[in-house]
Amino acid sequence: MRVEAFDGTAIRNNIFRPNPVVLDSLRSQIYQIECNGKLSQRLPAESEFTVSLGNAEINEALPWGGLPIMGLHEIFGDTAAVGFAAALINKLVKNSDTPILWCQHGRDLYGHGLAEFGIDPDRLILVEGKSDNDILWAMEEGLRCAGIAVVIGKPYKIPPIVGRRLQLAAEENGVPGILLRPQDRRKNPQSVAPTNAALTRWHVTAAPSITPASGLGLSIPKWNLELQRYRYCALNLQKQKKKQRIAGRVTSWQVEWCHETGDLSVVTDLCNGSAQPQQRKQKTS
Repeated sequence: MRVEAFDGTAIRNNIFRPNPVVLDSLRSQIYQIECNGKLSQRLPAESEFTVSLGNAEINEALPWGGLPIMGLHEIFGDTAAVGFAAALINKLVKNSDTPILWCQHGRDLYGHGLAEFGIDPDRLILVEGKSDNDILWAMEEGLRCAGIAVVIGKPYKIPPIVGRRLQLAAEENGVPGILLRPQDRRKNPQSVAPTNAALTRWHVTAAPSITPASGLGLSIPKWNLELQRYRYCALNLQKQKKKQRIAGRVTSWQVEWCHETGDLSVVTDLCNGSAQPQQRKQKTS
């Protein structure tokens, strides 16, 4: 065994950098311990635990090559966040007729708006909670129920241990969960802190849409979409060995949602009469 002195020179030369392979192995072991060693018995094929968002650029920004089904996803933003959540639900519940559990404060959910995203309002089980505790309890119960297609919750505060319980429940039962985090300070002056338990964290704001040729009605939804964070887990271990990604990298696009296919597409910039693909914006957090 080789032992080296730990001095200031080693720090300046950055000798003690973590080994990504060792970290992935440790994460995998911790994950299996948390799941009581049952990971190998319930982990499906790679193509079965992810769904494509319809755009290769967005899929490749995720370490799984798509959106994981067995996990919790967090969405911040303005009212456009609800539309983006509906687009994800459309992907997650496609070719399924099982109920959708939606837990929130109040009764401001608009059924006709969800129908525009291909979600049948008759499939909704709406839980109106008087407090965040009620919403979080209903979410966890729904994530542990095999008869639910997807669980959506809109709480203001999420204690760290509760967020971890929601993530574990989603992974153990294969039921996807979506956390909608309101940011309207006029209605909710409390700060909304993110939870580190979610597999992905998105930020969505509305973007101007092109007026239809008829001049009437609304055009297709367009959003400013930002992938703020994703959390490594054992689900992406094999894929991570194939293609290394940089943790903490923020990626953002301006996207449109297609009603016919349910896919997201990156908006193209028109330059000199020709369509050029929009460059992906990246910055370190």
